[in-house]
Amino acid sequence: MARSHRSQIRPARGSLRRIERTIPVRHPARKRVLLLLSYYDYRHHAGVARYAGEAGWIVDDAATQERGLPADWTGDGIISFHGADPEFLAYLRKLNTPVVDIGEYDDFSNYPRVRTDSRAIGRAAAEYFLARGFRNIGFVSSDDTALQRRRSAALREAAEALGQTWWDVPLSEIGSLASRSGALPIGLLAANDMVAVRALPACEEAGLLVPEQVALMGIDNDEYRCAPALVPLTSIDADQERVGYEAAALLDRLMRGEPVSTRAVEVPPRGIVERESTNIIAVGDLQVASAVRFILQNFRRPIGLQEVAASTNLSLRRLQTRFKEQLGRTILQEINGRRVEYAKRLLATSSLKIRAIACESGFGSAVRMIRVFRQYTQQSPRQFRKEHARAASARTQDDAVTLEPGKQRGRA
Repeated sequence: MARSHRSQIRPARGSLRRIERTIPVRHPARKRVLLLLSYYDYRHHAGVARYAGEAGWIVDDAATQERGLPADWTGDGIISFHGADPEFLAYLRKLNTPVVDIGEYDDFSNYPRVRTDSRAIGRAAAEYFLARGFRNIGFVSSDDTALQRRRSAALREAAEALGQTWWDVPLSEIGSLASRSGALPIGLLAANDMVAVRALPACEEAGLLVPEQVALMGIDNDEYRCAPALVPLTSIDADQERVGYEAAALLDRLMRGEPVSTRAVEVPPRGIVERESTNIIAVGDLQVASAVRFILQNFRRPIGLQEVAASTNLSLRRLQTRFKEQLGRTILQEINGRRVEYAKRLLATSSLKIRAIACESGFGSAVRMIRVFRQYTQQSPRQFRKEHARAASARTQDDAVTLEPGKQRGRA
């Protein structure tokens, strides 16, 4: 399973080296927890550290950082990511200490575990693509792992429930999409961000346009991979930090002798972080798709209809006709719609004045922005900003209530 900023804990299978070091004397009033991850994700670490701070634990993470297994470790519990490694698993069993695993290998060990919610991830992706007009949907895989099988099955279940056509797309066969009848345009969910980043050049080599023909989405929202990709990559934030936090909470219960469920705790995704790789409406007409791409890249400046037509090989009249046939709206409506959505984002996330937002969004003047904004949203920009602020405040209060049980568990 690919993770951001991960490195294997060992040089190679069968060559685990033992880390010899002096173990400090344990403070009797504080629990000592070992963080032992075969693949490192800083967000898992952050979640565990946050819970540990609330519970007053001592967290030993040196073994993960040093790429080995501690030869002599004594403590109260372990948070692991053991993968399908029998030597790692034998080490955990030898310690005879409470363990919570954050991997996907249910059939390899029966430890209590916390993992991402694959079914919720699949539903989020399928609904996102459907809302953008994609009737074809597929999963890009690179290996036959438990995680990739689970996520592929989840996406397929969601897609079929929504009436979408399902495609299985191994990474090595992306180029074949161009020759498959009726496959394009297609929305593809990759097994994770690493696979998605590898899929981008595969599409380029096959002459497939992203996002016009292939809208591509990853999982995990690793900004260090997604933002600087060949095409900035949309990704589902699987909330890996919450996985680490909930694993620590579950371990806390085990260490206190409380019974826990044998079913995995599944953490739902936080949402989809949209970037350029899916910022498109499914369009079978490549000339119209090119016009939409031009609008996406230029709506923040004062572009005209003739300029949009010039980005294609069509006359303005012909483009207008095909645009309306494909999307059910005019070119001007597409431009204004993009500007309104961008203005809404600025209204929600910044304190810029309306005049400044109008310029940033391509409207040119506050008067024009207010008029168009009201046409599309039935409210003024100021009303939208106030309503968003009230809703955000309510969500913050709800989140505080939701997290409170976890805090109480840690301090019991």
